[in-house]
Amino acid sequence: MPRPRRRTGATLVATAMLGVLALGAGPVLAQHQPGTTTYEIHVTPGPTGSVDVRVRFAPPLATAGMVLYFSHPQAEAGDGRMPVIVEARTADGNPLSVEATGGNRFRVSPGGSNGVTVDYRLPRPPSLWDPSTWPGAGLHSVHSGDLVYLSGKDAFVLADGLENRPAAVIFRLPDGWRAVRVDGDVVAPDQTVPVEDVQASAFLLGPFHVARYPVPGGELTLLLPPKPPYEPGQLAWSLQALLDQISRHGLGAQPPRLTFALARYPGALQLNPFIASKIAGKATIVHWIGTGSLTWWRKHAARDIVALLLHRQFRFAPDASWFSAGLQAYAGLLLLFETGFLTVDDMYQSLRAIYSTGLHYSGPAWPSLVLAGMEVPPGHASQRVLEFRAPLVMWLLDIAIRAASKGQASVLDLWARLAQTNAPASTLHTAAVLAPLAEWADLAGFAQDFIYSSRLPPADFDQLFQQWIDWNSR
Repeated sequence: MPRPRRRTGATLVATAMLGVLALGAGPVLAQHQPGTTTYEIHVTPGPTGSVDVRVRFAPPLATAGMVLYFSHPQAEAGDGRMPVIVEARTADGNPLSVEATGGNRFRVSPGGSNGVTVDYRLPRPPSLWDPSTWPGAGLHSVHSGDLVYLSGKDAFVLADGLENRPAAVIFRLPDGWRAVRVDGDVVAPDQTVPVEDVQASAFLLGPFHVARYPVPGGELTLLLPPKPPYEPGQLAWSLQALLDQISRHGLGAQPPRLTFALARYPGALQLNPFIASKIAGKATIVHWIGTGSLTWWRKHAARDIVALLLHRQFRFAPDASWFSAGLQAYAGLLLLFETGFLTVDDMYQSLRAIYSTGLHYSGPAWPSLVLAGMEVPPGHASQRVLEFRAPLVMWLLDIAIRAASKGQASVLDLWARLAQTNAPASTLHTAAVLAPLAEWADLAGFAQDFIYSSRLPPADFDQLFQQWIDWNSR
């Protein structure tokens, strides 16, 4: 590493990071091809571990200097949510000055015509799973326990004028760790990975065991922690059965490669039964798990598979946000019930919870489902309506469809009709979502009462549940 120097501007002393980058870093970064910008990722595991990046901008470069920036626009230097630039130098080891110029931009000067190397450290978010949920966030990368989700949106620094250059990534990981490209393959140790779009790239890093299984229309990949709480075979069987049921209903094309990554909460939080999830890329789902049962995990898995498929198939206009929100919560339960993973008693308890929470956010004091989706930015009332009342209305809609069709159709058939009659990524408004209902009956009154208005649902839950069970048995 270069000799110590005086830091200026936003450049901070970080001896620990420099030591990390020096250990096992090997020779100067190899370029994938002339002019390639190369990112070398170093991971130190453990509760106080770090993710450090060394990037080399290859020549030719302007001798007057360069402007670096991170793409997430809402982070400010020094607020703990932006990578810390530790050092910049020429290829000869001569130190360069790094100055914060406002927002997420830094100026490195003078330049280095024969190449510039920059070292920086990624922040560790206080959130355990998805820092994009922070107020005013914009971050996507996660470092939690023995899992690193690395998103190019905030992990890879860019340089003004050099964004269109070819780029590559190489990983220096702890023993037993693997790097897996989101929606892609396992990266071989010390492999230089070409990256076509730095900002769209994403990687999962951790001590994974990789298992692959056939599923309808493609392949399922499981990325498992060293001590998974569930048997891998049970996980695969559960997902295979769910995807098979989805295929039988004709609910649109499934991704040819679906990846599920399971990570354990760090430390004592492993006693937490709550499951946090993140959909990464186009066909990768990440779950942080603690002590929850296999049935509890299946509910989360089914919900996230439904969410992933809906995102692949449609774009819902704001006034139709309720349909996506409600279907994610309800359709997953329905699919689990149809595959036998949930019993009648399980469904009673699950639907009772949906009914109770949805009832709390129903009535004239709350916005309709349509209006809740159209509020920008969404307020507290709109968020609660979409999160809690939309699943209840989806269940009521399912009962109405079953009654109108004499048990021959369900809300899953409505989803299937939408998938069959709309081009992929079509934008759907509420009117288009409800149009296929005419195949079974005139449900305009239902839509007016529960979708365009905020009518209270029927008061007798047990009667509703019995009606739903009766139609299910036909």
